[in-house]
Amino acid sequence: MSDNFGNNDYDSYFKTLEKNLEKSRADKTEHPEKADIRVAPTLKKKRKKGVYKVVRLRKSAVAAVALVLILICGSSLLGNIKSSAGTEKNTESENKISAADQKEKEVEKTVFTFSEETADIPSSNDAQYAIIIDKRDNTVVAARNADVKAYPASTTKIMTVLTAVDLITDYSDTFTMTLHITDPLFVEGASVAGFLDGEEVNMTDLLYGTILPSGADAAMGLAVKLAGSEENFVKLMNKKVKELGLKNTHFDNVTGLHSENNYSTAYDMAVILDAAMQNEICKKVLSTYQYTTAVTPQHPEGILLSSTLFTYMYGNEPVTATILGGKTGFVNESGYCIASYGENNENGNEYIVVTLGNSARMPAFFGQIDLYKEFAK
Repeated sequence: MSDNFGNNDYDSYFKTLEKNLEKSRADKTEHPEKADIRVAPTLKKKRKKGVYKVVRLRKSAVAAVALVLILICGSSLLGNIKSSAGTEKNTESENKISAADQKEKEVEKTVFTFSEETADIPSSNDAQYAIIIDKRDNTVVAARNADVKAYPASTTKIMTVLTAVDLITDYSDTFTMTLHITDPLFVEGASVAGFLDGEEVNMTDLLYGTILPSGADAAMGLAVKLAGSEENFVKLMNKKVKELGLKNTHFDNVTGLHSENNYSTAYDMAVILDAAMQNEICKKVLSTYQYTTAVTPQHPEGILLSSTLFTYMYGNEPVTATILGGKTGFVNESGYCIASYGENNENGNEYIVVTLGNSARMPAFFGQIDLYKEFAK
């Protein structure tokens, strides 16, 4: 169960949850046909087909029409630019996300190269799977079982946000959280950002909620809003897997909760993190320590979200390097997992460090710090 519920008192929430679960059980007894409830997909309204005629115009008329169209388009473009400047409302201006943050270029397939100089991960690090990448030339500095299948836990959510930013067109658009999402996550013991039933959450807050506190509620909100269901969204995640050229990764959910069909490798997770850090929006989210969500009736002061990565990294950073961003993960079947991105403090050389399957939280964090000390040069 997550230790971070957005710093809120959830006694009333759990009481409401118990009542709803009791009511749900009663409804299933009286109305068996309602026993299997699913979140309804968000459907787009179909546009009516228009009727068009071909009309011949004189040259003078064509010129006049063209001039009018130019004036209209120019005015519309100017209006769009003006309106986009004030659409985002977040309590921390440095964390605001707009469409301008998104780079239009496609991320190229990345290949990391092993060589005779690739070192072994020191025996003092108990990660079952690990890799360190020097971003100057994408060489593998050190590795252990880097291509062996592993369960990535909540590092899965890196791919969740990477897929989501391809689909979001309006970051001020909202999704209404439901008990159909939050109740099963509570039963599973999943980490959550703390959004409540009926709360309207904007896309920016869902992105930060997915990464910083590792919120499964936020990840599910993105999936249902953007693809109609988790199942449909996962298909898009696996499409992204193919686009990145990954051979040993398959996703079965958006949260990283354990599934035999939700797996990756240290190597593939390094590629996914690298792609996310090349995306301006993902990089901003993955590199943030704390963020406060928008004010809502359910949270009049917003929810203070803190990064599960930086909460343990701050004050313990390697003197020689700075960890710039990343994501943690844990389920019993995976052990403790961290995918991080950092740089050498003297020369600015950048590195990716992925460790999966550590025995406990602190060996995972201090193991990463030691790897930066030894290999980020």
